Amino acid sequence: MSRNFILPLLAIILALAACAGSAPAGRPLQLAETTASYRLIRHAFGETRAPLAPQRILALGEEGLLADLLDAGIRPVASNVNVPDNVPLLDAAELAGIALFPSAGDISLETLSAYQPDLIIGTRFFIEQIGYQRLSSIAPTIALSGATPLDNYIETLTIFGRGEEAQQTVAAFRAEVQAVAGRLNAAERQVSMVTIYPGANIALWFDGPSPIPLLVRELGLQIRPDPATVNGLNIRNGRAFISLEQLALASGETMLLLQTSGVEGEAQAVVELQSNPLWQQLPAVQAQRVVPLDRIGYPGLRGQRALLGDLQRALSP
Repeated sequence: MSRNFILPLLAIILALAACAGSAPAGRPLQLAETTASYRLIRHAFGETRAPLAPQRILALGEEGLLADLLDAGIRPVASNVNVPDNVPLLDAAELAGIALFPSAGDISLETLSAYQPDLIIGTRFFIEQIGYQRLSSIAPTIALSGATPLDNYIETLTIFGRGEEAQQTVAAFRAEVQAVAGRLNAAERQVSMVTIYPGANIALWFDGPSPIPLLVRELGLQIRPDPATVNGLNIRNGRAFISLEQLALASGETMLLLQTSGVEGEAQAVVELQSNPLWQQLPAVQAQRVVPLDRIGYPGLRGQRALLGDLQRALSP
């Protein structure tokens, strides 16, 4: 896959998906009924009878859904991902035997049919893009509509009758988040979250759908700038693009630099900006508290756990 297609794809996903989607969540996924032969799942597109023990699951939720399935001991037959030869936090042994195909470009219905799935699970974004009715003609299809990775983890396990287990797992993780917040004195700490895109495009992050600002907010860290005190910031899909002259708004004592190696030209854009005097005057830069994080490197609940560890190390005094 050409890397030239990755930047448009990421922009679309961050704009529209809730872990792949900021589309309206609709009704949350629910397990409505369990019979001797199926589970009746209510979701954003209606009701689906899911087999009790599917053998050939097709996953259409990129790395987040794939990681959640594997962590639950469920192996899909195929999954879409951003970059098939570089799936973050998932090693080759885990991925052995799973067909990975890129999300970029058109996803052919014929290709999906060839995997012979007996159940299709996907985020609402991808199911809308491909077409719920078209996918349902291949196999029973269920849409996840969670607003956060934790929500999607619960919804994913609910499909398999394990919703209570997932809720307990998420509750334990949230308790861990609060414990870390206390150790870090997070409420008194200030962070800025920045991405430098090719072409000197600079974004400040404030909220989801990206998992990094979501966890930053859950930790209770102060995000700088505070959008409530800054006029003219156009925040969409959790971020606001700023001019070079506005770079001083990134005034946090620590900067989280949300970059990815998957976008051609991005690393060079970072190098170029780092030589600019406006960058060198930022408090986090002067204090040498700039922490690079892979903004697409924390898929699913597994990613949230890894991210919590990285944030704890980055923000420890």
